[in-house]
Amino acid sequence: MKKVLETIKAIFFTIWLIIGFLGVVIVYGSYVLIKANILEKRKGHKVSQEYIRKVVSWFGKVTFKFLNSKISVHGEENIPQQGPYVVVANHQSLFDIPLILGYIYPTAFIAKKELSMIPILGNFIKRLGSIFIDRNNSKSGAIALKKFAKISQSGEIITIFPEGTRSLDGQVGEFKKGALLIPFRYNIKLLPVTIDGTIKMSKKGSVFIKPSNVNLFIHEPVEPKLFASEGELRECLKSIISENITSEPQLALKETRA
Repeated sequence: MKKVLETIKAIFFTIWLIIGFLGVVIVYGSYVLIKANILEKRKGHKVSQEYIRKVVSWFGKVTFKFLNSKISVHGEENIPQQGPYVVVANHQSLFDIPLILGYIYPTAFIAKKELSMIPILGNFIKRLGSIFIDRNNSKSGAIALKKFAKISQSGEIITIFPEGTRSLDGQVGEFKKGALLIPFRYNIKLLPVTIDGTIKMSKKGSVFIKPSNVNLFIHEPVEPKLFASEGELRECLKSIISENITSEPQLALKETRA
C-alpha cells in the first residue's frame, strides 16, 4: 500500500512539474530569448550573454525550490574567480545541469545532441555556447574536441560529464578515455565536482520526479600539468569525485535553500 501511495504521489508531482515547465520555461523562457536578441542588436553580444547567464543562474536555483528539494553546498570557496577552467562532474540525473547552472556558474556544456532539441531549454543551452555530440555520427566527437579546445583557450568556462552518460545506481562510473584530453593538452584548470542526490529526484529510465536532498561538493581545482598522462589525470579526478558519494546525505558544511 505504501508503495502505491508513493507512486501516486510521484505521478502528481511529475504533473505539477510539467505544468511548471510549460509556464516558466516555455512562456517566460520565450520572453527572455526575445529580450536577449533585442539586447544583442542594440547593445552587443556581451550584454546579451550577461543577461542570459543571469537568467539561467536564477532558473537553476528556482528549479530546486519549485521541486521542494534542498541543496547543500560544500566548498563554494573553491570556485575560481574567473576562467578558463573546466567543471568536471559525475552525472546522476538530468537535474545535474540546472544544479551546476545555479550553484557553480552558468557554463557551456558538452552534451548529447538530444538535449538541444528540448523546446526553449535547448535554446538556452545553445546560447551558453554548449557543444552537442551526435552519437550516431562518428565524426561528431572529433569536431566536438576541436570546439572544446577553442572555447577553453578563449577563457570561457565549460562543464563535462566524463562518464558519458547518467549513472544507474548513483555511483561514479569509469571516465571515458580521452575525456580530459583537451584540458590535459592545454593545461586548463579543472574543477572537480561531486553531485550526490539528484538520482533520487529522477533516475535514468524513469518518468517520475521526486523531491530530494542534494549535496553538491566543490573540490579544490586541479592543475593538469602535475600529471604525466591524461589517463593518470582521469583516475585522479574520478577518485576525488567518488569520495563524497553516499547513500544518505551528509551534514552540510554550508547549506542554502534553493
